[in-house]
Amino acid sequence: MKIIDISILRHQQPFPAAVGPEHVTLDLLTIATDEGIQGHTFAGGPGEDIASVLLDVVRPMLIGLDPLDIGRVWAMTGRRGLPATVRGAVDVALWDIAGKAAGLPVHRLIGTVRDHAPAYIATWVHRDIPTYVDEALAYREMGFTAHKLHPLTQLRHFDGKQVPVTDDIDLCAQVRAAVGDRHVLALDAAWAYDYPEAVQVGLAIEELGYAWYEDPLAADDLYGYIRLKQQLSIPLMATEVTQGGLTALAPWVVERATDFLRGDVVLKGGITGMVKIAHLAEAFHLPCEIHDAYNSLNNLAGLNVMMAIANCQWFEILAPHAPGSYDIDALSYGLVEPITIDPTGNVHAPTRPGLGIDIDWELLRASGELLG
Repeated sequence: MKIIDISILRHQQPFPAAVGPEHVTLDLLTIATDEGIQGHTFAGGPGEDIASVLLDVVRPMLIGLDPLDIGRVWAMTGRRGLPATVRGAVDVALWDIAGKAAGLPVHRLIGTVRDHAPAYIATWVHRDIPTYVDEALAYREMGFTAHKLHPLTQLRHFDGKQVPVTDDIDLCAQVRAAVGDRHVLALDAAWAYDYPEAVQVGLAIEELGYAWYEDPLAADDLYGYIRLKQQLSIPLMATEVTQGGLTALAPWVVERATDFLRGDVVLKGGITGMVKIAHLAEAFHLPCEIHDAYNSLNNLAGLNVMMAIANCQWFEILAPHAPGSYDIDALSYGLVEPITIDPTGNVHAPTRPGLGIDIDWELLRASGELLG
């Protein structure tokens, strides 16, 4: 089997939330083979356009290669100095081909360890505490047992408002009071705090029984995280957007700057990259939590990884939605059927070949543009 072409279909996905952009660009990458098997993913990270690199640089590099030489291509794209998102997109599409060629879901090829796992809702950003509280209660009623907040200080980025961290602490307290002590809660500050703010919030959510404290400091502030861990007992989660992939995460483990490794198939070099990171974490008896991967196909890829590694506990569902409409439609946008979430809040492993769910071509082509 040989690669004969690479193409990209660009589609604009409406973004339903009150805070944020009106739409998100989805670039559907297709790697075609001479046996008629195609591999797909949505290419690029948030706000990033890698289409020209994929078409002008990667396409001539890959045509004629065997798509099942996934390790060879992963090493090749790493040596060429391409962005991690380019490497990740190619890798996911090749694993999709491999699963389809074998007649198996990708997690079977990696080595399945389970067929379901608990999922949690990660909020989008809201402008007031009552909306967060209503949202947490709505998703609890849907069967979810865990909930993560992207708090009010995110409005510093979106609206330019100087929101004090005391608003985040009040938010965390009110959500805890609403959902009760048995509901798992976490806070993802998305790199918004300085060190004193991070300590203040961390001490507060410790008292509230939050399960973990994610990305309070700048993504590259390794020594800040070391200092912060000395002040807190709540587990810290970092490395989501740390540059450099696998080798860049080793110092975070050795210096004990985080209690988890964290990543996704988009930013960390695809399925191959995330499996390597999970095994690095496993060697040090650390969890490796897989981040929401920005779109449906990459979330499917992350789900396949999760089903093949033992040290990931939760499946993350980022849930932007229209005000008052508490759904998880964004999770599966562009697929012919939703990723399976049962009434008890568990996500289930794909059972069909490749990534496991077909693309809704009618939706994407209706307003799509073929690039290159």
